[in-house]
Amino acid sequence: MTRATLPATSTRGPVRALGAVSVSLLSIPFGLSLAGGSASATLASSIPPPPTKPLPSELDIAPKYQEGYRCLTGDRPGPTAFAKLLNDTYGKHVYGINRMCALEHGEGRALDWMNNAYTADGLALGNAITRWLSAPDAQGRPGAMARRFGINYIIWNRQMWRAYDPGRGWAPYTGSAPHTDHIHISFTWDGAYQQTSWWTGKALLAVRYSGPVADPSTPVVTTPTMTASGYPLLKRGDSHKDLLIAQGALGLSKDGQFGPGTEAAVASFQSRNGVAVTKQLDNATWTKLVQLKLIPSRTGGTTAPSPLSAYVNTVIQRGSKGPAVIALQKALGLTADGSFGPGTETKVKAYQSSKGISPTGVVASSTWKALMGTTPTPTTPPAPTTSPLSAYAKSVIQRGSKGPAVIALQKALRITADGSFGPGTETKVKAYQTSKGISPTGVVASATWAALMGQTPTTTPPPATTSPTSTEFTAYKSTMLSAGSKGTAVKVLQAGLGGLAVDGAFGQATVGAVKALQTRWGLPASGVVNLKTWNRLELTVHPLIPYWATVAKSGSKGANVVALQRALRITADGNFGPATLAAVKAAQARAKLSQTGVVATLTWKAVEKQM
Repeated sequence: MTRATLPATSTRGPVRALGAVSVSLLSIPFGLSLAGGSASATLASSIPPPPTKPLPSELDIAPKYQEGYRCLTGDRPGPTAFAKLLNDTYGKHVYGINRMCALEHGEGRALDWMNNAYTADGLALGNAITRWLSAPDAQGRPGAMARRFGINYIIWNRQMWRAYDPGRGWAPYTGSAPHTDHIHISFTWDGAYQQTSWWTGKALLAVRYSGPVADPSTPVVTTPTMTASGYPLLKRGDSHKDLLIAQGALGLSKDGQFGPGTEAAVASFQSRNGVAVTKQLDNATWTKLVQLKLIPSRTGGTTAPSPLSAYVNTVIQRGSKGPAVIALQKALGLTADGSFGPGTETKVKAYQSSKGISPTGVVASSTWKALMGTTPTPTTPPAPTTSPLSAYAKSVIQRGSKGPAVIALQKALRITADGSFGPGTETKVKAYQTSKGISPTGVVASATWAALMGQTPTTTPPPATTSPTSTEFTAYKSTMLSAGSKGTAVKVLQAGLGGLAVDGAFGQATVGAVKALQTRWGLPASGVVNLKTWNRLELTVHPLIPYWATVAKSGSKGANVVALQRALRITADGNFGPATLAAVKAAQARAKLSQTGVVATLTWKAVEKQM
């Protein structure tokens, strides 16, 4: 790999690893912004012209976004050849490609070409290269050269350009790294394997590659580590025959590829079943699948908990549907049709009465435990009855809503329960909210549900299974980490920091990344991860978390609306008007959420992911 000397500077910062290359980075004041156009214009005459060669008149296919998620080794030929082309044209610069488990870098198809935006020459050069790639050609086709190289997107000097969405132009980039010390260029898989017109002389008119290949016909194969369960440790990006078994148990299409869908299903299974949410098929997850008799044992174990244990924290009642209802009906000796109707409710009430449980017809933890044969002894007082409203404690409903949650609300308010949230229901809700000291918005969210369940400020509500503001970091905030630490908490840290191998070992690369984070947030750069560092990491990864527990809707005003509008990239005037409503509904549609236009926890998280 080529090495070069960066422009001289009087200030040096920490060392950052780029594949096999280590390069000293400039110490950059966080939050400083530079506009690059004028500097580029001033020094344009000193910059060599971009490389040229005969090219076909036909242009390569406009690429779609190809997210990187595999953990591969080695550099793909496309970014390697492009880096050499840049060095041959503009002078030798340090560059790096593969960084294990770091998005497209982790797949060897993203290039970091070192260039300093804090010098006039570096700024002009970076602007010239990136604008050459993103500019339209003589026929007005946007990003023509990027398409000829198979480039997916570019990040440079706090701005990002997307070949898959060129209409956005150069948009602000707010990621944790400002990209002022290098140009980041991510390639499509076809670009990574030099299948595009710059390399072949013929325009690529259809996607050829959508994943890694060792040669044009042989997939890359990795050998996973075996766990104590007898099954392999598998994570996103892996391919393995045992994935077919797991995917079948999780109700997924069986393709043997650990992609985003499998990762999401694994995380959901772990969360439902009390397993640490690592998003990997690790020993604990395989063991739980065996215990639930969803997959065969490979260790000769014979003892397994009741299949009902998967639902012990699930609340179901009349109107509920799905696997939990089927499990309940089987346990009660009923026809298991998965629909909680009047017959199931009658049977539940009779069973609850026989076990000394309040016969509400609502199946919560006490009823599940009784069905599993783990009810309290006669000398133990019965557990408090769970409110029927608890099933809706995280729901947000308002005028126009329909369904079981509305019925439950109307019953609690002692009005006609027709399941339709109309003007009369809204008026009653506002009056109730006023009586309880809640802002009378007419929108029923967590505070109103809690009041209806008797959880007034003088009453401590029972702890929720998951807080609306819980993240992947919540469970580890009481864990202090430092150099030499190992385990799941370190993996969660490394994944959050980004740009690191997620190996669970707190080495020097992790120390450096932690210190960089601490410096950025004005914390002592100790390299030790304490509560303050966890909190700052969480805020870096989830910039909208301060607003997750708030509700914004048409007519709302304030700081949360400003944050929402900025995240949606619309005018941030702090007023939730028609334009904001339309943008929210579009974001909900992209996230496959109900298009209510009301921004509660799920929508905040969805908007954050789309930033």
